[in-house]
Amino acid sequence: MSERCPNCGSARVEQYCASCGQRAAELRTPVSAFLREALDDVFSFDSRIWRTLIALFRRPGSLTADYWEGRRARFVTPLRLYLIVSFVSFLFLVFTAPNAVLDATGTNPWAPLRIGSGPAPFDLPARAGPISVEIDEDEDPASGEDAPGWFSEHVFQPALDAPERAQRLFHQRLQWTVFAQVPLFALWLRLLYRRRERFFVPHLVFALHFHTLAFVLLVAGTSGTLMLGTQIPSAIAYLALLTALFLSLRRVYAEGVLKTLVKQLALVTVHFVTVVLGLMALLTVTGLTV
Repeated sequence: MSERCPNCGSARVEQYCASCGQRAAELRTPVSAFLREALDDVFSFDSRIWRTLIALFRRPGSLTADYWEGRRARFVTPLRLYLIVSFVSFLFLVFTAPNAVLDATGTNPWAPLRIGSGPAPFDLPARAGPISVEIDEDEDPASGEDAPGWFSEHVFQPALDAPERAQRLFHQRLQWTVFAQVPLFALWLRLLYRRRERFFVPHLVFALHFHTLAFVLLVAGTSGTLMLGTQIPSAIAYLALLTALFLSLRRVYAEGVLKTLVKQLALVTVHFVTVVLGLMALLTVTGLTV
């Protein structure tokens, strides 16, 4: 408690200043109180985070619908919710599933991370020197036949020469590549439902909520796979995610079952293409910057 706000000088100060909103906090406190306050400011670990997660799972799409209708104060904002959940999810995968790699084949566009027994895309054996390619002396080198292609020379070869650095760069950029899919997902929603909602931001709210749900289900499926040693939990998580997408589209955009199914199929197909292109771009950039 303070008689005046040290930030703006207002006398209307209780727990927060009524003029500038600064919290009436004291620096001469135990370290535990300081850390608790810092975590609360960064991650908003209060009752709202649990209320938001419960609403996200209990009725898929209801959280987005409430946010559209203006009922927002009791929930964590969509961007903060996504950042919190994605950060915890990537941290979980780093410590519990070090072999988690990008599903570069695109077999499941909704889960760009999977548990794989094979190596990561750049988890390649180190080589003492460059790959030797034999070229016929009588053949014109300008023809390009039997010569290594541009991708092999500029992307694949550098990754072979420095696999540890390539893999580190790849995983450093992975989270940003996944995050870039969110506004693209919102763009496809905007095109599919332009008559229902003309502005982009409401669709972005839907995309943030849905990808947050995707991260939680991904972690749940991965945990079950690690504990049980079978892919059944992951398959159940993927099925639950597709079901949640259908229910969310129905609840938020209020269209019929058949029309929602058709638009969901189109959304999944387009998202599949963008995920594959994003992975190819990430692999290429990583190889070029090793």
